[in-house]
Amino acid sequence: MGKKSGRGKMKRISAPKSWDIARKAARFVTKPSPGSHPIDKAYPLAVVLRDLLGMVATQKETMQVLTRGEVLVDGVARHDPGFAVGLFDVVSIPKENKAYRLVPSPDGLVPLDIVSTEAGVKLCRVKSKVKITGGHIQFGFHDGRSLLDDKLSAQCGDTVVMKVPKQSAMDILKLAKGASALVVSGERAGQVGRIISVKKGTSSREKMISLSLPSGETELPERMIFAVGTDKPAMEVQVKA
Repeated sequence: MGKKSGRGKMKRISAPKSWDIARKAARFVTKPSPGSHPIDKAYPLAVVLRDLLGMVATQKETMQVLTRGEVLVDGVARHDPGFAVGLFDVVSIPKENKAYRLVPSPDGLVPLDIVSTEAGVKLCRVKSKVKITGGHIQFGFHDGRSLLDDKLSAQCGDTVVMKVPKQSAMDILKLAKGASALVVSGERAGQVGRIISVKKGTSSREKMISLSLPSGETELPERMIFAVGTDKPAMEVQVKA
C-alpha cells in the first residue's frame, strides 16, 4: 500500500526556531497535527504540557492525562498529543485548577498563568468576513474558528472577545486610533501600546499601524498587531518581567 502522508516524526533539531525547547534533550519531539495554526506559530499539546509547563515528564504520562480527558484547550477536552495550540489558546487542567494562555514574546509563544475564571474567554482576531448562501454573514478568525452572526459589527482586523467553548461574541475591540494593541511577532513581540494612527493599505502595501510602545513609537503591518482593549487590555496578555 502506498504512503498516504508525510513523516509522522519530527527531530528536535529541525523543529521551528520559535519553539522554546531543548534541542538536544532527545532525538525526536511530538509533531503537530494539521489544525488551525501553522506549525511555526503553534506548539503540539504534548510539548506544552511537558516542555513549557513541566506538568508531565514523559510521553507515557502525557498520553495518560490526555486519554482521561484531563486537559482542555479552549474548554474542549483534547486527546491528541499533537493538537496544535497557538496564539491566545487557553490550556486548562480543571483537576489542578490551573489555566494558561499562550501569549507572544520575542522568543516565541510562552504560557501565561491566568485565573481559572478567564479560561472560558478568548481573544479572536477577525481574518475574514463574507456573505454566504442565504445572505448570512460568516466571520473567520485567526485560530481557524468561524461564526455566523448577522448582527456582529466587527470588521477584518478587529478583535472579538469570544466565550468558549460555547463560541458566542461578548464584545468587539476595534483596531482603531486610541485602542490598546499587542505586538504579536518580531523583536517587539509581547509589548502593549496605544494605536496612534491606522493607514489604509493599497494593492501593493499592507495596512500599517502606528503605535506608541514602551520601546518608542513605531509603525508595523496590521498582521503583526492584535487589538486587545480600549483604554487598557481587556485581559492579561503579557508575561511579567
